[in-house]
Amino acid sequence: MYDQPKHMIAVSAVVKNENGHVLMVRTHLRSDTWEIPGGFVEAGEPLDIAVCREFLEETGIFIRPLGVSGVYYNERIHVLSVVFNAEYVSGEIRIQPEEILEARYLEMDETNIDEYIKRPQLKSRILDALHAVNSVPYETWDLNAPNYKLLSRLDGEPNHSKNVFLLTGKPRMGKTTLIKKLINEIGTDICGGFYTEEIINSNDRIGFRCVSVVSGESVEIANVENPSKTRIGRYGVDVEKFEHFAIKILQDSLSTKKIIIIDEIGFMQMLSASFQKIVQEIVSDNHIVVGTIPLDSHPEIDKIKYLKEVKIISLNEFNREVISAFLVKDILNAIDSSTL
Repeated sequence: MYDQPKHMIAVSAVVKNENGHVLMVRTHLRSDTWEIPGGFVEAGEPLDIAVCREFLEETGIFIRPLGVSGVYYNERIHVLSVVFNAEYVSGEIRIQPEEILEARYLEMDETNIDEYIKRPQLKSRILDALHAVNSVPYETWDLNAPNYKLLSRLDGEPNHSKNVFLLTGKPRMGKTTLIKKLINEIGTDICGGFYTEEIINSNDRIGFRCVSVVSGESVEIANVENPSKTRIGRYGVDVEKFEHFAIKILQDSLSTKKIIIIDEIGFMQMLSASFQKIVQEIVSDNHIVVGTIPLDSHPEIDKIKYLKEVKIISLNEFNREVISAFLVKDILNAIDSSTL
């Protein structure tokens, strides 16, 4: 009989400040050495969420993982350590006495690492991360055949190389709420497109409407009472009405706006071949796009996910309060780099 291995998994992250100094901690367990913040993954916890949680618990700092810089195995105690390259999002160093003794940013490289790190297995983890130009991609999947869901993806590349930012996450996680917040922060002078709102009746979701970012005009695109034979779940979908409204908005935005909002690139919207075509054109043609996509696999949506221009941003309970800060930063960087 095959026995499942009983390995433990630990995660940690290398985060640098604007001066290139690395955030390090001293712990109760290993008080003789500095090390990068991290800890053990809890049962059922994705690694990218675990490293954010551990970093926050130890230092008070919110981070965004970018990709994996290295994987290291302790043969004696069977611990697999996964190290992420990450970037600062928000917060100030706040010592958690029950977690660590000290935390600070340290200027560190090959010439002085021995002054701070006294255990050899910890040195390579930091140096590998500091030397890495790009990191290794990381994905979290929910594999419940036939429904395959990509829960999160870190592509390992610098975020300034991307110009299409697609939010994903579980239903009711706040994707459209974040889109609206983003529109308010950036403004409709440079922002166009559409977002999708739920139609609620007596606390029951009965349909969806498509709303123009600029004018606020809207049309109902799906309803439980719509008799259309074209259906997604219990909703009848008016594909023709959606096409007439949304595609014109996108075409107008392409010529007048720097940022295109497409909320949502979803199963209902992808019933339209014309919508599929214009979305492919927009995301492949150096336009700055902020959109939303579902977790569930869809042949045409999956093609978009892996385009080199696309950055997938996974919204979850842990990061949804801080995610808008680095999304705005990414968008402003994309605008600065844009040739449009």
